[in-house]
Amino acid sequence: MKQQLKNWIPHSWKLQIKLLQRYVDERKNNHSYPKKYLSENIGEHSIKIQQIIKKGAFHHNKIHNLKVVGNKINNLVIHPGEVFSFWKIIGKPSKKNDFKEGRNLIKNNISSDVGGGICQFSSILYFMALQSGLKILERFPHSIDIYKEEERFTPLGSDCTVVYGYKDLQIQNILPFPVQIKCMINDDELYLSLISPKELRVQEVEFKYFETEKGVWVETLSNSKTLFKNFYIRL
Repeated sequence: MKQQLKNWIPHSWKLQIKLLQRYVDERKNNHSYPKKYLSENIGEHSIKIQQIIKKGAFHHNKIHNLKVVGNKINNLVIHPGEVFSFWKIIGKPSKKNDFKEGRNLIKNNISSDVGGGICQFSSILYFMALQSGLKILERFPHSIDIYKEEERFTPLGSDCTVVYGYKDLQIQNILPFPVQIKCMINDDELYLSLISPKELRVQEVEFKYFETEKGVWVETLSNSKTLFKNFYIRL
């Protein structure tokens, strides 16, 4: 009966309920979110990541969506204690907000939706946060592993899916100084830098794999401390 009721509720209602729940949780947590942008670098130190944007279905739309995200994130300064929330910065991935249809992974299936393809951006942000020692408050992995080993952008387990209202990427700056996100997207590559006034110590991030008949468990460790354990279905 409960499941039937859930199925009956329109998606737009479910989304509004989720957004209201998030609003209440944010008020309880009393987090401060970054709002300041600076075009000039705030320091001389940086960690950089570069990724190929592979061609495939909806390739041009994916590039467009990544650039929309990049324009909203580029030059953002995150002060000590502040929490970066992917969806607070990006907003709803709708046509009204200039997003186009792209490839998505929905309920263990490859599909398409407006805003598809931007998980490459949330994933590279997550991987950079791991490397730079920032605190991961919220992150969700993809449910399935769609790549062969030689096709990966980064190691299996370093991904981060985002679903508006449901799954966010939230990162807190626990460093004693501000950091600044710089990014650039062209038709082939995505460039991301984390700029800081003091040297950033690159953290040792390790992914351990435990194969099963239906998929693989991935344990993510930073400086030998377990952060996440996630299961991926193999296609």
